[in-house]
Parts: sequence; structure tokens; C-alpha cells
Amino acid sequence: MVLNKQMLLTSAFSLAVAMPLSVMADDNKSSSEKGQTGSSAQSRNDRDADYSEKKHDKHQAKHQGKNKQHSQDHTRNMSRYKLDMDGWVHVGVDYDRDGFYDAVETIFLYDLEKAQNESRKRSDDMKKQAQRDMQRRGNRRQVQLSGEIQQLQTKRIMSAEQKQVLAKIETKEGQTQRVFLGPQERVSQLNLDKGDDIQIKGVKGRVNNQSAIMAQFVSFNGQSIQNELPRQQKLRKFKGDIVSTRKTSFQGRDGKFVVAKLETPQEKMVQVNLGPADSFEDVDLSEGTSIKLLARRGTINGQEALIAQLIRVDGQSIDVREPTERSLRKTKQKSRSDSENTTAQNDQQPRIR
Repeated sequence: MVLNKQMLLTSAFSLAVAMPLSVMADDNKSSSEKGQTGSSAQSRNDRDADYSEKKHDKHQAKHQGKNKQHSQDHTRNMSRYKLDMDGWVHVGVDYDRDGFYDAVETIFLYDLEKAQNESRKRSDDMKKQAQRDMQRRGNRRQVQLSGEIQQLQTKRIMSAEQKQVLAKIETKEGQTQRVFLGPQERVSQLNLDKGDDIQIKGVKGRVNNQSAIMAQFVSFNGQSIQNELPRQQKLRKFKGDIVSTRKTSFQGRDGKFVVAKLETPQEKMVQVNLGPADSFEDVDLSEGTSIKLLARRGTINGQEALIAQLIRVDGQSIDVREPTERSLRKTKQKSRSDSENTTAQNDQQPRIR
């Protein structure tokens, strides 16, 4: 019995000693593992830092290389311009776009390239502005009205082959409008007469230098007709030799006009309305004179002809385009401004009493 107690005491003592040792061993093991983990994390952080630093250095070197290349290109371009500044370039100029040089200008190459760049930019800006203006003009030109017919007559216009019916219409607002209702043959289907109330949809335009409305739709008494608007023809270049000229007048137009017969490479013989006679008072239009022009196709007394807009003859450029409402308004404003300036200058001059 005593022996058993001794054995129990011995076992208990051994167990008590073993437990702290085991705990110490586990603690040492845990500390070792933690140390290894911390060392591994530190190593990984060091590697990441090295990679980031190398990547930054590589990016910086690449950026510096691009800057260096750009600087070299800029220096090369400037050197080329400096080299070329002492040299001139000759540029042929075709003022009337007929394929032949009218003059030769001498300028620096550097100035030429600057002018080209500015011209491209201006061209882009002008195209955008022209599109906006065209859209605004299209909206403003649309017209819709109704009123009573005051007068009906038939007229020939250059942009149409058939005779057109022109009506003077008094609107409900008390205004009188000139309206081209369409070809006589088509308008006759409505049996219109003075005093009839009609409805019009169309666009504003100018015919024979007078403002008018070109009707697209005409409605009366439950019936209606539809017209195709005359298409504005593109200008074409022509050149030839004058065979003969004559002065004539046109109905609804003021003054005399010069009509010429030209012998051209494109067409053997063509009739041309050159424009108002007073535009050619000091211009040689004798037989055999060479002439270049921008013109559109039209008719004179029912016969096919060209209607000139710009003319190059006898060393002169002559603009015979009909003035638009806008240009007439600008001319009036300029004349009024010139008159005011003249008056102001006269007021400032000393007077003798």
C-alpha cells in the first residue's frame, strides 16, 4: 500500500515536470514558426519594393527617351526650316481655276507650310459654319400662307422650260405676296380665278432679281397640285472665242444685256448671256477675243443658253452675278455709313465766314 502511494507521488511529480516542458516546447515551436513567417513576409515585401522601383525606373527611362526623341525631332525640324530660310520657293497661282497659272509668287517654304496649315483650319471652320448657315436658311425659307388671288399671269423664267403661273396674293394679314404657282399646264387643273382663296406651301427665292415664293403645294376647293422646285444648277467652267455680240433687253429686267455667241472646245457654238451691258463699257468684246467664264445653263427666248456669273476677259475679272437681298442690304448700309462719315468729316472741317 505504501509502495503504491510512492508510485503515485512519483508519477504525479513526473507529470507536473513534463507539462511545463511540453508547454515550453510548444512555445518555442510557435516562436520559431512566427519568426520564419515574419522573415518570409519581409522578404516578399523587399522583392515587391525592388520590382516597383525597377518598374518606376524603366517607365522614367522610357519617358525620358520619348522626350529626347521629340526634342531631337523638333530640333531637326527647326534646323531644316533654318536651312530653308535662306532659300525661296516659287508657287504658281491659278486665280480663276482654269488649269493655267495666272501668276508666280515667291515665298519662304516655312511661310508656305504655315499658310497651308492655317488654310486647312480655316477651311474646316468655314465648312462647319456653312452647314449651320444652310440649316438656318433652310428653316427661314420655308413658307406657308393662305390668301385671296389678286392677279394671275404667265411668265417665263430661266430655271424652268415651261411657262409659269405668277399670282399676286393678298394674305389675311394684309400683305401682298408674289407666288409662282407652278407650270401653266399643271395649275390649269385647279381652274383658278381672281378672288379665289388658296393655300400655299413653298420656299422663298428670287426670280429675275425680285423676291418671290416658289410654291411646292397649292390647294384650292379640296384639290391640290404638287410642284418640283427648280434645282439650282452648279456652275461650270467654259472658255472660247467670241463670234458675235448683241445688246438686248429682257422682260421684267432693267437695262440692256450683252448676249454673245461663243465657239468653245466643249460645244461648237453656244449662246451666252454675259450680263448687264454697263459692265462691259471699257472691255474688248470684239470677234476673236478669248473669254473664260463660270456659268450655269438656262434659256434665252426658249433656246438653250449659258448664263454667265463670273467672266475673265481682256485681262479683267468681271462679276455679273445678280445681287441678293443680303448684298443689297449690305450695300445700302455701307452707303449710309459712308454718307455719315462724309458728313462728320465736313462738320470737322473749318468753315470760312
